[in-house]
Amino acid sequence: MPVLSYLLLALGLSWLVALPFRMPTYWPTHLVAFSVEALAVLAALALVPALRGKRARHLAAALAALVTVLALGDLMVRLALNRPLNLALDLPLIRAVHDLAIGSFGLWGGLAILIGLFLLPVAAYGLALPAARSVQRLGRYPGVKAAALLLALTGVTVQTLQSERPDYFGTYWPASTSAGVTLASQWTQYSALRTSEPLFRTAEAEDGLRNIPPGRLLAGLKGADVLLAFIESYGESALANPLYAPRIGGRLADFAATAEAAGLHAASGWLVAPMAGGQSWLAHASVLSGLTIDSQQRYDLLTTGSRRTLERYFAKAGYRTVAYEPAITRPWPAGDFFGFDTILTASAMGYAGPAYGWKTMPDQFTLHRFEQSERRRPVDERPPVFAKFSLIDSHAPFTPLAPLVADWDRLGDGALFHSLPQEGADAEALWQDTGRLRQAYAESLDRALAVLQSFAARHVDDRTLLILMGDHQPPGIIAGDTESRAVPVHVLSGDPALLAPFLDWGFRSGMIPSPDAPRPPMAAFRDFLVDSFSPPDDRRIAQGRTDPAELDGTPQSH
Repeated sequence: MPVLSYLLLALGLSWLVALPFRMPTYWPTHLVAFSVEALAVLAALALVPALRGKRARHLAAALAALVTVLALGDLMVRLALNRPLNLALDLPLIRAVHDLAIGSFGLWGGLAILIGLFLLPVAAYGLALPAARSVQRLGRYPGVKAAALLLALTGVTVQTLQSERPDYFGTYWPASTSAGVTLASQWTQYSALRTSEPLFRTAEAEDGLRNIPPGRLLAGLKGADVLLAFIESYGESALANPLYAPRIGGRLADFAATAEAAGLHAASGWLVAPMAGGQSWLAHASVLSGLTIDSQQRYDLLTTGSRRTLERYFAKAGYRTVAYEPAITRPWPAGDFFGFDTILTASAMGYAGPAYGWKTMPDQFTLHRFEQSERRRPVDERPPVFAKFSLIDSHAPFTPLAPLVADWDRLGDGALFHSLPQEGADAEALWQDTGRLRQAYAESLDRALAVLQSFAARHVDDRTLLILMGDHQPPGIIAGDTESRAVPVHVLSGDPALLAPFLDWGFRSGMIPSPDAPRPPMAAFRDFLVDSFSPPDDRRIAQGRTDPAELDGTPQSH
């Protein structure tokens, strides 16, 4: 093989190592890149006689396979969760990748993708082996040794310039050390996690809400039902990104008009989620526990501890507590920790209609099931209800969608959805076209909000406090170039006094939050809600901001 072919093979391997790390943020300039680490390993095989044996090239090939695994993992995590790979946190998500692939592309399509992901590191090993052998052979020639040394020095020089003069190549740098940084960071991250448990347990034990006398606990709600609905992938980008703002802003304006016509009042603000792109359960746990749950490890620590969650305070105040979890299709042992009187997962919903891709049932049926199960009797003939919903209409892959049924009384067990046409394009086609994928996201979020708009007009009154909360920003490919983790929060009720504490907290009237409003973390919500509605003097709630003119639900511009 000519010397030029050997060099091209080495440079090609260097390019392949650098490529996946660059894809999320450098398209299309990442197509011109090389891995400093790969060049260093290849140069070492050529320059060091002790590294010319069979064992050395197999070790180099194994390293290439490992880097491929890291690169693929880092790429997927950046695209989905807007952060770098952390194996200590992300290995438990492998099952979620399997479920999403099968749910989005069907059994055979999903299996093809998963097999492809498995074969890529195998292919990297197979390609790196002849590359390493070729470089070892070239190392016997003095001229090639000089070229290898020059290549290694070039990589080091470019990397040094990159570190010391960030503007040397402008905004784009051809040299990449992402493979080495990602590999080295895994141990650092693992070590940090090992030392975090004592700090978490200390924070877990600090709970000032335990001192609230039972007679005052949540007395300011005056027995109103409290419904907490998490809206999947509803983040600030839905209102700030020009791709989505016109449609979602228009929906919220229409929502506000519908609420006003139904005699409801609305207020809106922000919370900051502990993560972005996915892992909704971490956001839910942060809201319910009053602790920042930003990783699976902290979630596991939480659910094996003794923290008193929001629903336990509601139960102590005499509420019946229920959770509707249509996305949970397997046993959920951690659910016992949260302390709900009843948890309805997908199999317990009694749904007789079709699934919509990954989504087991439409949000409209989930909300209908709650009304039929928990609120058929008048509020004076039953205990008040605290209900938590995990809504999934706007979950990736955002299609297909169930149609919105105008007459909720027709829903029954959901079997009528078999006779109604699904809406939206094929999921596999969407993932091949970023523009169509983003359009599908806007359509699914618009549908999720339309369902809640219809629900609020029909089922929210002056004995109900409805809290609508985004769970996290959508994946980076949808959210765009933003570091925001803020999510909108909307509260609605027929009793304006129930919204007064939210206005005191920085919310504003209407369905669109102010861009300049305070942005507390989700972990602050539990203490805010319990403290605000458990005042030393209950008259503070009764005599709160009750002027309907302040809570008229009039839409405001963003």
